[in-house]
Amino acid sequence: MPPSKHALLGASSAARWIACTPSARATEGLPDQESTYAAEGTRAHEVCEAHLRHCLKYWEAGRVTPVLGESIRLDGQPDDPAEMVRAANQYVSFLHEQWVGFSCRPGVFIEQEVDVSRWVPGGFGTCDCLMIGGGLLHIIDFKYGQGVPVSPVRNPQLMYYALGAYALFDGLESIDTVRMSIVQPRIQEEPETWELPLSDLLSWAREVLQPAAEMAWRGEGVFCPGEHCRFCKAHPACRGWQEKYGPLAGFEPLPQPATLTDEELGEWLQKVEGLAAYARELEDYAQTALLEGRTLPGWKLVQGRSTRKWTDQDAAFRQMEADGIDEAMLYTRTPISLTAAEKMLGKKKFAEVMSAFITRAPGAPKLANDSDPRPAYDRLEGFKPEED
Repeated sequence: MPPSKHALLGASSAARWIACTPSARATEGLPDQESTYAAEGTRAHEVCEAHLRHCLKYWEAGRVTPVLGESIRLDGQPDDPAEMVRAANQYVSFLHEQWVGFSCRPGVFIEQEVDVSRWVPGGFGTCDCLMIGGGLLHIIDFKYGQGVPVSPVRNPQLMYYALGAYALFDGLESIDTVRMSIVQPRIQEEPETWELPLSDLLSWAREVLQPAAEMAWRGEGVFCPGEHCRFCKAHPACRGWQEKYGPLAGFEPLPQPATLTDEELGEWLQKVEGLAAYARELEDYAQTALLEGRTLPGWKLVQGRSTRKWTDQDAAFRQMEADGIDEAMLYTRTPISLTAAEKMLGKKKFAEVMSAFITRAPGAPKLANDSDPRPAYDRLEGFKPEED
């Protein structure tokens, strides 16, 4: 299960409080922002955990890994979205690849809480999965979001978990190499992996993590705005953020949203909407400039994520069958979508014979400008159902 408690200096916020040490105390006591995305991510982690625990028994018995949604379903949860089920299957498939790749049968620890208080005051966290054996420690993190890809390279969250795992097994297991992987099925087809010697991880802990953690615990340091502000609960009232971004936008000082009247809130939304559009325009122009060979101080072009695909799927599957893989394991059976069914029957007949089997859930409320033609949300009545 996902963790129900969080450390002040936790793993998921480590990138922020290492870069901006006073932000830890500044966010202390501020309520978490609940969202449908967070709930969706929590459920996806639960599905992955349950599926992994089930499949681990098959691996240990030398049997073929079952596919979630086909040969098995999770008890009491038959209606998880197909995309979530596919993500769980991809996560478990990757873990199985790593499991068989160890030089000896590794120990597998699922939703393992780790203690990092040797370097971070009050530090602890919960690792999605870790494997250890043959001198290798492997930390695997699952992310269900579909926003910005997260890299495991020098990733403070994963390095934090790795330190906690090292502390957990210190004296019990020999560790030479630390490997870290992030599985992001909705963003990239292939998980990304990075590794480093244990000695480098411990050097980072002494030279970077521990000094920053001690300052953060005391609430010391200088507010340092940057990319890490994105998920910081304190940034609307942060002086450092205001000083860096306020003058650029012509907003000085930046007000805290809760202090605005309804009229002011509407005005500010109009202002920042224009600023966001300008930021996107700047990014597009900068990318074109760099493609033309120009130099922009502090910026560069990098290669985007690549995906693997079959050059000849039929030939590849024939080879897998020759290697002993049953043909039934090479294909997944998934139901067609409502749109595909409507095309098969035709729109008129589909409406006549299938309407009793269809329901339309209302969409979640979404902020929009007054010029949007859709009717406004009513707090008491909600949304009117859409017409097909």
